[in-house]
Amino acid sequence: RNWSRRAISTSAGIVTEMWVYVAMDAAVRFVVVKLRNASGRSRRLSLTAYHELVLGEWRHANLMHVHTETDGPSGLLLARNPYHRVFSQRVVFASCSESDAVLCGDRTEFLGRNGSTAAPDALRRVRLSGRTGAGFDPAALLQTAFALDDGEEREIVFTLGAARDVDEARSLRQRYGG
Repeated sequence: RNWSRRAISTSAGIVTEMWVYVAMDAAVRFVVVKLRNASGRSRRLSLTAYHELVLGEWRHANLMHVHTETDGPSGLLLARNPYHRVFSQRVVFASCSESDAVLCGDRTEFLGRNGSTAAPDALRRVRLSGRTGAGFDPAALLQTAFALDDGEEREIVFTLGAARDVDEARSLRQRYGG
């Protein structure tokens, strides 16, 4: 991991630092979020990563062909477009460092019907459904919920990558999972 970018913000007593890293030798990106509770009280929080998926030349032309699934052995959210002329075996994968994260493949569930990233519908619900499959508006969504005591810090890592096939995705998860 060689390239990075950092951002810091504070809202309602929660200090958030975020770094984005990319692997120099693989198509893998890491978003590291560090949260510190400076609110003076215990807080219950959730953190959601949202990645739109195209897996082809144009989103509107590939939506119906993208299939998402949760890979049991690796804990990855996998997405592929089996109808792409050239890259039908390739997969996009996403993961979260938290073992209890909910993985979901439905963009509409996150945004809401006619929703936007400015006010996603999912932030008004307790958690995502975990729904994956074909026929959805595809996205890679990862959500984790946790308690943060006053003064406590927590670091969460979201990973997004691309691989030749499922075996390579699992191998990259193993290699960069720590």
